[in-house]
Amino acid sequence: MKFLIENKKSLIFLATFVGAYLILNTLYGFFIQAYYPSSDPFTRFVSANAVWVLSWFDPSVADFPSQFSEYIPIANDRENMIYVFEGCNSLNVMIVYGSFLLAFRGSAKAFAVFMGVGMAAIYVLNVARIVLLYAVAFYFPAQLYFFHKYLFTAIIYVAVFVLWFFWVKQVKKTSGEPS
Repeated sequence: MKFLIENKKSLIFLATFVGAYLILNTLYGFFIQAYYPSSDPFTRFVSANAVWVLSWFDPSVADFPSQFSEYIPIANDRENMIYVFEGCNSLNVMIVYGSFLLAFRGSAKAFAVFMGVGMAAIYVLNVARIVLLYAVAFYFPAQLYFFHKYLFTAIIYVAVFVLWFFWVKQVKKTSGEPS
């Protein structure tokens, strides 16, 4: 009982974070399943944005969503280079980010600002990640797995940790607690 009292704030944070994550991730799962076997609209939007950026460098780049596959090929006029899947749309990272903000409470105004800026930053980084993965697949295909699985994933999560760091500093500053 003493443990619960001494760690009340931490336990409330953990319960809120895990609860928000589970609820939002479950809703996300239902959202994805609603479009099966096709890709969901957000993944198609991310794919289209990546193609838009890639078309600055190669006008022949296009994406090819299908109602029969959840994978969206991004290809040039010569070959398919990469496939975008629901795991590539950054929504799961946004869920983790938002769950932390919900659990580590701050003012509603700061929450709205950090949520908007954070989601936009995650989205832009993710589109950049897809564009760079296309370039890696084109120029260094043997390195694609490493860049996809480790390097670019790490970069996005480091960015999320940096956003969390500034969120915690903001909440501490406005609450009068020492950083």
